[in-house]
Amino acid sequence: MIEQAAKPSPWWYRQRGSVIGAIFGLGFFFGNMRADGQPSLPAALVWGVREGDAGVQALCWLGIVLVLLAWAVRVWGTAYLCGDVVFAPNVQRDRLIVDGPFRYVRNPLYLGNVLLACGMGLYAPPLGFAIIVAGNVVLVAMLANEEAKQLALEYGAEYAAYGAAVPAFVPRLTPAAFPSAGRIAPHVRAAFFAESFMLAMAAALVPIALYGRAGLLPAAVIFVIAMALFIGASRMGRQG
Repeated sequence: MIEQAAKPSPWWYRQRGSVIGAIFGLGFFFGNMRADGQPSLPAALVWGVREGDAGVQALCWLGIVLVLLAWAVRVWGTAYLCGDVVFAPNVQRDRLIVDGPFRYVRNPLYLGNVLLACGMGLYAPPLGFAIIVAGNVVLVAMLANEEAKQLALEYGAEYAAYGAAVPAFVPRLTPAAFPSAGRIAPHVRAAFFAESFMLAMAAALVPIALYGRAGLLPAAVIFVIAMALFIGASRMGRQG
C-alpha cells in the first residue's frame, strides 16, 4: 500500500470525483433552464447551425473526438501512476514520476479532464458549456496546485527543476530529459480498465450525434454503464 500524505488533503481534493460530477450536473441543469419555458439547444447545435447541418455534425463529432482524446491521455498517464494513486483520497508523494507523458506535461490526467469538459460541454447548452469548462479548469488548477505544494515539500530542488522543465498543462513538443530518473514499466491493461468509463462516455455521445433527440435513450443507458465503470474503477483503485 502506498503511504498517504503527511496530512489529509482538503475535502475538495478527497472528494474530487464527486466535485467533478457536480460541475457537470450543474452545467446541464442550469444550462437547460430558460425563462420562456422553451427547450434549450446544445452548444454544438447553436454554434454549428451557422454552417448548416454540416456545421452541427462537425461540432457533434468534435465533442466525441475530444472525449476520446481525453480518454487516451488519461490512459497514458494512469498507466504510469496506477489506479491506487489516481483514485487515492489524499495526495500521494512517495515518488516523483518523470516518465511517459510526465516528460511532456506535469498533469496529463487533469489535461484529460479539461478535454473531457470541452467535449461533453458541446452537448450542453452554451451556458452549460461555460459552467462545465470553467468549473473544470478552476478545479484542476486547484488540484494541481495542491499536488505541486506536496511534491515540492517532499522533493525540493528536484521538483523545482522538474517544474521548470515541464509545463503544468500545455504539453511540450519534445520530452524533457531527466537522465537520473528511473524508467517505469507502464501498466496499460490496468489503466485501460481504470479509464474505461471515459471510453463509455464517448460511446454515449454517438447515438446523439447520429440521431439527435432520438438517440437520448441509448445514450442514457450507455452513460449509466459509464458511471458504473467509474465507481468500480475508483473502488478498486482505492483498495489497490
